[in-house]
Amino acid sequence: MKLNSSSSLSDKSFKQELTVFNKKTLLTLVFISSLALSLPAFSATAQRIAVLDLQEAMMSTDKISRAFEEIDRQLSSEESRIRQLAEEGRSLQQRLQRDGDVMSESERTRLTQEMQQKVQEYQQRGNQLQQRQQQMRQQVVNDNRPQLERVVNELLEEHNIDILLDRQAVHFAKPQFDLTPVVADKLNELE
Repeated sequence: MKLNSSSSLSDKSFKQELTVFNKKTLLTLVFISSLALSLPAFSATAQRIAVLDLQEAMMSTDKISRAFEEIDRQLSSEESRIRQLAEEGRSLQQRLQRDGDVMSESERTRLTQEMQQKVQEYQQRGNQLQQRQQQMRQQVVNDNRPQLERVVNELLEEHNIDILLDRQAVHFAKPQFDLTPVVADKLNELE
């Protein structure tokens, strides 16, 4: 008899678990069905997708290329000074390596300090130049961003594109889906 009562007890718990399982399954199916029904436009129409590398599009324009060349020209004298500092530092290092054994301690110390000053000045000026170049280039990009946005929006409308992805975030895209060269051409036409 105990066997029967435990059997009926386990049958009851099994039926309860089955009922709970069925309710969860039913709720999941209802949720999935309602989700599928709520997105008919998405599932029924194909989405037009394109990719774009904004940076490459901008850098491919004649206007920005000329502006960047002008920035490089403006900063060339500082760049030359930085290269000169690097060469002076290398020269001092070579002299220390070559003649350090025959130099007096004070001469070696003086050359080491001079070399460290050159290296420090080289690093400081190099960082300043890099920051200045980045700021100047960023200003050029910011000045041209409204044109870029206008061209991109026109192309999105013209080609009826629903989704535009960053090309660098996409593993693969066929060339016909890449708007980068088209955007660069349109920007060049605006000049």
